[in-house]
Amino acid sequence: GDNKRLMMLRLAARFAAPRLSSVRRYNGTVPDHSRVVVCGGGVIGCSVAYHLAKLGWTDIVLLEQGSISGGTTWHASGLVSQLRETEGETKLALYLLDLIPKLEQETGMDTSWKHCGSVGVARTKDRMTFLKRASVTARAFGLETHLLSPKECYEKWPLMRCDDLQGGIWIPSYGSVGPSDLCQALAKGAVLKGVRIMEKVTVNKVLVSNDRVCGVTTDKGDIKCEVFVNCAGQWARDLGKLSDPVVKIPLHSSEHYYVVSKPFEDPVDNMLPVLRDMDGRIYVREWSGGILAGGFEPISKPIFSDGVPSPFEFQLLPEDLDHFQVLMDEMLHRVPALEKAEIRQVVNGPESFTPDGLPLLGEAPEVKNYFVAAGLSSFGITNSPGVGHVMSEWIVNGHPPYDLHLWDIARVDCHHMNKKFLYDRTVEVVGRKYTLAYPNMEFISARNVKCSPLHSLLDKAGASWGAKMGWERPNWFTRSPDESKEFVGTFGKPKWFDSVGEEHRSCRNEVCVFDMTSFAKFEVEGDGVVESMQMLCANNVDVAVGRIVYTGMLNDRGGYETDCTVTRTASNKYFIVCPTAQATHDAVWISRHLPSSVTLTDVTSQYTVIAVMGPQSRLLLQQVTSHPLDNRNFPFGTSKIIEIGYAPSVRASRISYVGELGWELYVPNEYASDVYNKLFSGDVRPHNAGYYALDSLRTEKAYRHWGGELDTNTTPWEAGLGFAVDLKKDFIGKQALLRQRQNGLCRRVAIFTLDQSDMDNLLWGGEAIIRNDRIGGYLTSGTYGHSIGRPVGMGLVDGTSATGAGSNDLVTVSRDYILNANYHINISGVLYPATVSLSPLYDPKSLRVYM
Repeated sequence: GDNKRLMMLRLAARFAAPRLSSVRRYNGTVPDHSRVVVCGGGVIGCSVAYHLAKLGWTDIVLLEQGSISGGTTWHASGLVSQLRETEGETKLALYLLDLIPKLEQETGMDTSWKHCGSVGVARTKDRMTFLKRASVTARAFGLETHLLSPKECYEKWPLMRCDDLQGGIWIPSYGSVGPSDLCQALAKGAVLKGVRIMEKVTVNKVLVSNDRVCGVTTDKGDIKCEVFVNCAGQWARDLGKLSDPVVKIPLHSSEHYYVVSKPFEDPVDNMLPVLRDMDGRIYVREWSGGILAGGFEPISKPIFSDGVPSPFEFQLLPEDLDHFQVLMDEMLHRVPALEKAEIRQVVNGPESFTPDGLPLLGEAPEVKNYFVAAGLSSFGITNSPGVGHVMSEWIVNGHPPYDLHLWDIARVDCHHMNKKFLYDRTVEVVGRKYTLAYPNMEFISARNVKCSPLHSLLDKAGASWGAKMGWERPNWFTRSPDESKEFVGTFGKPKWFDSVGEEHRSCRNEVCVFDMTSFAKFEVEGDGVVESMQMLCANNVDVAVGRIVYTGMLNDRGGYETDCTVTRTASNKYFIVCPTAQATHDAVWISRHLPSSVTLTDVTSQYTVIAVMGPQSRLLLQQVTSHPLDNRNFPFGTSKIIEIGYAPSVRASRISYVGELGWELYVPNEYASDVYNKLFSGDVRPHNAGYYALDSLRTEKAYRHWGGELDTNTTPWEAGLGFAVDLKKDFIGKQALLRQRQNGLCRRVAIFTLDQSDMDNLLWGGEAIIRNDRIGGYLTSGTYGHSIGRPVGMGLVDGTSATGAGSNDLVTVSRDYILNANYHINISGVLYPATVSLSPLYDPKSLRVYM
């Protein structure tokens, strides 16, 4: 009881930095007005306030319900890392290295930054392959890495057992920092720039007028404001509910453990690198002559489902040593010296996690000028400087400095806020931090949230399921009842390779059906809709009724907000189909650019989408409809309402994402089963195919993919999609495209095939492009082309191979620059000769689409 409470308080005092005399405590009043109100005095909130002030926005109030760093910041382990999956995320993480020395000089405060590097070890061949692949990607993103032998791992970390290791990775830029020290330094830096920090102030309501933030109500008075930033950490979800409309911030707290030892008899070197043994799910760092060791257990313990208790400041949770044992066993295995160490404390502190384990950043879809920086999922300390940096630019300039669409809060859907969904997913997502990340790996918890009306039929047909945005989607189909549907991770030839190859070839030679119901579908209608859509779309959508247009919707930098197909269905109405993961984002982006006379309706759940693709698709469909489907009556790029089976009104759109003759059928849900069964009842019968085949088919055809070749910083010129831009009209992003066309491109998407196939080392995306023996970009997509018989991918070629990594010199990446060079693709450290092209390798003239 009391002794345990006293121990926790002593530990809190040890971890927490001294309180700042310069932090302005509540003095009885809050200001009537502030340009920005930041809620949350942890390391994220202090970083956002500091960086906003750094950009000149000094009229800021930061409100903290308790004390600065008193939530989850103070008990964080303080690990610093930069190895990330995307270039933008890597840039964000690297920013800490630039900020720390400047912040310490500016504030006179020590952040306890130790630039000690990190050793990551691999127990298995697959983990070593992962480290090799990650090392290649990291170097393409500008991060220095070095692969290690087991002996070299031991030399870097002599307290470690290494007889069971395959090898490891050395990343010199890694280290550790004092969480509270960093938080307090950011707080002081913010105060020095004019930010007012007020502790012991609770926000009771966020006020909204005309869908825009207008103020906050606190227990100490109201504050009018133009911008509100929710940095409330594990309280962010509850805070999001204190506005009308509610802001959806799906995160859930979980127990998170580490152990702190007393100093070893022979004190641990202060600059001992951080050790990560992800196969053992543990990390280890030096702490006061001893060690701090923690981890991410495979099955976590979610807590606070009904909200965080109040008050909860500088508090820990009761220890569950039985639950912690799985990690403790691995720590003793990897660091035998721990067996003789005296344990100071087993720390069990809450951390909050999002459903996909990625942060929630950006402007809330529900309320304008309501920004969120939360859900850092146990990576809050290392990401805090970068999050503050990008959020400040997002708030001031309207966008982050680089692409972070995977972290954008606009990816959130309603089901993410479901309590049971959050709880069940949190059980899994914590451990996924250190789970070996195989290509195409899926979450196994909180599944079957949304199912197509065809789900049971496809399941009986042998579908192996994946999920996106809550939608269950067939990845591939088994070829016999005895074949397992279970996903088995690998970096080489997967067990589904032959099944997908058969689906791929069936689509090329016969006909396949794909269930594409998950794609987001919207109707926009009303007076002025044509003018609005013309401004939103880079391509010309003022076309005849029944015509389909492929287009991007761009931002003012010329980058993609989304890519979509737009069908004009009436003089004042359009039907828009967008990527599945973009459903929330695109609804917000489109609606915020529409006048009040135009309405947007989400019709995603009204239609089942059956894509009928392949050279026999016309023969197949002609068996089930009387509508003529020949080129004269139904040319490519046309959409019509036709009868199929007993369904009286199916929208058939002749378009293709696989490079073959085909139609997408938008079937009202109540008719979906009948239409599907009718397709399989004639002389010409289709094959079922899944999204893995769809990916290999579209990559062979060099069709670009949202989240791969297309993102918020990539323009149509860079993506090679200039054909989908009409400069004769005005649209968002046009001026940026005109400037880029005049100045020349600094990067460009190209298509690559490997001159040889290594089934143990396949393309998955993220591999480094080696141009003339130097890194010159990275692959954004990678797969096996079953029609061309070789691995194929697409990637962004940049100018670094001509100027050198880290150079600021700009090189024009022209057609000649790309084609007149020698290429290899680096897969897991092995260089494979590659052939480059700017044209599709399969049917470059698209004759098969128009057949």
